[in-house]
Amino acid sequence: MEAEQTSSLTALEVRSLRALLPEYREEVIDRLKMVESVENLSPWNQLRVIGWLVDHGADIDSRIAISAGIDLAKDLDPSSLDAELRGMLNYRLGTAYSNRMSLEADRGDEWLWENAGREHAIRHYRLAIQEDTVEELAPLEQWRSFTNLGNLYSTIGRFVEAFDFWNEALIRQPYFFPARGQRGIGLYTYGRYDYDNGHRAILLKKAYDELEKAKMDRLVGLSPENTVQQFERYQTRITSEFESPPPSDEILDFEESDLGDSDEERAYRRWCLRHRLFLNTLNDVTDEPIAAQDTLHLGQLEGARTERIVTCLGLWNHLVEEFVTARYLLYQGSHPDGPHFADAEVHQTNTLDYPVHSVYGEQLKIALRTAYSLFDKIAQFINYYFECGRDTEEVSFTDIWFQNRHGSTLQEQFSGRANLPLRGLYWLSKDLRDDSLRIENSLDLAGRELTELRNGVEHRYVKLTAWETTERPAGHFTDELATKMARDEFETKSLTMLRKTRAALIYLAFSVNLEEERKPSREMPAMPLKFGPLGNTLQ
Repeated sequence: MEAEQTSSLTALEVRSLRALLPEYREEVIDRLKMVESVENLSPWNQLRVIGWLVDHGADIDSRIAISAGIDLAKDLDPSSLDAELRGMLNYRLGTAYSNRMSLEADRGDEWLWENAGREHAIRHYRLAIQEDTVEELAPLEQWRSFTNLGNLYSTIGRFVEAFDFWNEALIRQPYFFPARGQRGIGLYTYGRYDYDNGHRAILLKKAYDELEKAKMDRLVGLSPENTVQQFERYQTRITSEFESPPPSDEILDFEESDLGDSDEERAYRRWCLRHRLFLNTLNDVTDEPIAAQDTLHLGQLEGARTERIVTCLGLWNHLVEEFVTARYLLYQGSHPDGPHFADAEVHQTNTLDYPVHSVYGEQLKIALRTAYSLFDKIAQFINYYFECGRDTEEVSFTDIWFQNRHGSTLQEQFSGRANLPLRGLYWLSKDLRDDSLRIENSLDLAGRELTELRNGVEHRYVKLTAWETTERPAGHFTDELATKMARDEFETKSLTMLRKTRAALIYLAFSVNLEEERKPSREMPAMPLKFGPLGNTLQ
């Protein structure tokens, strides 16, 4: 009888425990750690108990309590829950894995590239922000889901993409100070790896200002005191970077810059700025004209072989130009100016499912294919620069990291390597490789979904339609080969594809600069070389 009382809870006991919180949270957690199942409780009480173990367990630094919450949550059947409860369950699981990782952070595994806990946390937060669940979540849990997902991205090295989630949280609630503080920490991280001193100063100034605003959390109590103290510690680190702390507002007084000579060019550059598509770190903190330049580069590479330097710089030039071309094609395809003359007198048959055939649509498809193709070329760069020794005919972005093609054991060059942007590239590749990280209809569009869309464009065919359509039963004008998609949706996914490629190029440039800075001696090339900008070439 005693064991039965220990391993189960009643609704009455849940109410009693609730009355003890937060004053007696350690006693409550001690009781809940002994619970073996919550199946006899209502769904709301099930999630309440799991939430107490996860949140209060973290407050008292109890890894055992958090693990107990995970075990109880894993016993639940998400399909039996409505959208709101499903979202709550996944939010709690994402938080549980994140909290447990935080408690394990001092175990000396900071530079472990593989981390199952991070994968679980990312997956569950992606489930929490699915289109049919996120709006059902309580507002506070919505904001925290986006904020925490951004934190995870930044921790694994995908700090460029992390801003999408912090920004979304602040769009939903501009006074959600935890998101503002984490965005400030993210800007600090970004600035640490930016090799351009002028850009670094701007990023750090933006970080300082965000952290200053985030300290207002002390007045509203959304975060514990130790979190606000963390914001203050990061501010102190930033002030040490400047000769006259705190950083002056004059840093953000940008000079006037020209957006181009024609209305068309100015419209194009404004569109790029708005969507953060310039290869320029400033475009992640401002859409002012100063950021309307593709200034990202590898820096001054050094080594004993001039051929190695020329090869790296030549491949980088190609990566940049392909990206710029894909970006412009996406812009053109997104801005149809009436029927294109190339489509005149082209015979098309109406298949009665509202198809849209045009040069503009094909430009969108080419943009997506081109952007995606850059990943394997980035893998070629990694293979060459880090001397992985893989056959160039068998290199792909998803498996360059491993000892064998389609393998799972990391190469020695990467395992435990203290290079955050390079690790970010690895985790971006996991999105393209791992089906377990793909979540249908998540607002965090995983790379695997984009991979399948690219494969549809490249190897089958994608039919763009005027608007979203529902497939008819077989035999009623069903296209059995096409991947059908509304044109607007395809345009959005093409933009997402290009944004991921841009992030990958920034991670690549930062990782190479970091490696060059760490060289034990400044190796001179076989013959003196001074590389400068190429400038525009056309003929």
